[in-house]
Amino acid sequence: MVISKIILRWGLLLTGVVFCLIYLNSAFYRAWVAGGPPTDNPEGWLFSAGNYLSWAFAFLSSGIGAFVLISKLPSVSRVALVFIALSIILGIFPSAREFVATDACLDSGGKWLSSELRCAHE
Repeated sequence: MVISKIILRWGLLLTGVVFCLIYLNSAFYRAWVAGGPPTDNPEGWLFSAGNYLSWAFAFLSSGIGAFVLISKLPSVSRVALVFIALSIILGIFPSAREFVATDACLDSGGKWLSSELRCAHE
C-alpha cells in the first residue's frame, strides 16, 4: 500500500512537470514566432503564448498539489489545496482572457477573429 502511494505521488508530479515543460516549450515557440520572423499575426501568436504559459503553470501546480495531497492523506493539507486551487484558476484563465478580449473587441466595433486570436477593425 505504501509503495503504491509513493509511485502514485511521484508519477503525478512527474506527469505535471512533463506537461509543464511541453506547454512551456510551446509558449516560448509562440512568443518567438510573434517577435522573431515576419508574421501576419504577431498579436495572435503572443496571445496564444500567454495561454500556453498559463496552462504550463497549471500543470505544474496541479502536479505539486497532487504530490503534497497524497503525501498527507487521509488528512488534507492547506498547501495542497492552494496548489490545486491555483491550477484550477490558471487552467480557466485562458478562456476568461479570450472572453474578455472578445468582448472588448466587439464593444469597440471590431470583429473578433477566433482562428487568429485577434481583433480586426474595418
